[in-house]
Amino acid sequence: MFSKLAETNILLSRTTILAATTLFLCLLELAFLAVLLFAIRSDLRRHIMQDLETSLELFLEQNHDPLTDPDIFGSILDEQSLVDLTFVRIIRDNDQLLFSHSGDDLSFHDLARLDPHSHGCWIVFPEQQHEPYSTVWNVVSRSLDSGTIIQAGNEDINAYRMYRRLVKMFWFAVFPALGIAFLIAFLGLKLSLAPLRLLNKKLEKMRSRDVGEQELEALSSTVPAEYRRLCHHLGSIVTRNRQLVKEMQHSLDNVAHDLRTPMTRLRSVAEYGLQGGKDVEKLQVSLSDCLEEADRVLAMLKIMMSVAEAETGMMKLEYSYLDIGKSLSDIVDLYEYSAEDSAVSVSFTAPEKVLISADRTRLAQVWANLLDNAIKYNKKGGSVDISVMVEKEQVSVLFRDTGIGISELEVGRIWERLYRGDRSRSKQGLGLGLNYVKAVIEAHDGKIRVESGLNQGAVFTITLPRENSDGN
Repeated sequence: MFSKLAETNILLSRTTILAATTLFLCLLELAFLAVLLFAIRSDLRRHIMQDLETSLELFLEQNHDPLTDPDIFGSILDEQSLVDLTFVRIIRDNDQLLFSHSGDDLSFHDLARLDPHSHGCWIVFPEQQHEPYSTVWNVVSRSLDSGTIIQAGNEDINAYRMYRRLVKMFWFAVFPALGIAFLIAFLGLKLSLAPLRLLNKKLEKMRSRDVGEQELEALSSTVPAEYRRLCHHLGSIVTRNRQLVKEMQHSLDNVAHDLRTPMTRLRSVAEYGLQGGKDVEKLQVSLSDCLEEADRVLAMLKIMMSVAEAETGMMKLEYSYLDIGKSLSDIVDLYEYSAEDSAVSVSFTAPEKVLISADRTRLAQVWANLLDNAIKYNKKGGSVDISVMVEKEQVSVLFRDTGIGISELEVGRIWERLYRGDRSRSKQGLGLGLNYVKAVIEAHDGKIRVESGLNQGAVFTITLPRENSDGN
């Protein structure tokens, strides 16, 4: 079902891309044709008006005297001076004179209704606007100093018909343009997807085998340059996924190993209690041990949930002002007997009343985790030194121990979830502590770093933002 849905989505996506590309190319072609048509129309009209202005100027020069005569309507004009003009209309006050070539069938009535100031190309007389094959005119008007208006024009036949043919051709070109745009878009989409199809076929062949990053890098040489980066990223993802799977298997083994002990002990204690029969004291001891082991398992699961919560950024912090020295002192006191049992001395120095704003419980867990590790992985007769350094805008807490240290290969991985170094596997734990510590410190906008070497101890430095107060 999901494969059919995916194929449907891919087909819909390709159809959408194809339709959008076709529409874009079609609009682009139509825009080009429209601009071209507009340019042709403007050029035609400009040349027509220039020729008409020239003919009118020639007419005015040849008939200068009659046109300036007060008795202009009684003057005689030269018909030859009309040249290319079809008519000349002379208007003074309410009187009009129409002058044209003899034999031209012109309607004085139609011309008399034309606006005296009409000026332009392809003008249709008002009475002919609703006729399907009306005559179009090119008209130019000129006002003389005497107040006389000279209006001249000619009938346009060829230019206007040619322009109308171009308009029809433009509309007929819409459908071929749509077809061409579709063809170009289809071929472009097909060619652009060809390398992906080739890559998909090769990946299908390689799917049954254990493909590595190197094989994908080799595959990238067979595809175009723009898809080589894709192969490189695929190789990185494959390598990363394998590493994650390997780490997950390793981590699950650690979890199973660490949970097996308390669960086995829990079962053994329960069986021991059942064997006691009606011995109440024996049953109470067994139940007490069961509760102790159950609490241990719950503590492990709670830590795992806290780490998951921290990694997803959903950790909720309950901020309050706390004295960092007092917080550390409480943890040192808590681990006093543990340190004595391990023959490790713990020293602690801090300025008086250094206040910070933090989650009291979470920060106590951080101190406890770091101190527990420092004691657990220390040598007999070793030491742990905890110190607090106060700066202007931050507070630094240092945990310095003389333990087994961390190798260069492992120092960058100790913050990973469920990671445990080779030499730490003999100790009880889930490998969640430092990952949780880092998450809590970063949730407080702080930083944590480590300096260590094999058999040279370790120094963990936690830096937290400082809150100013009167007590600082």
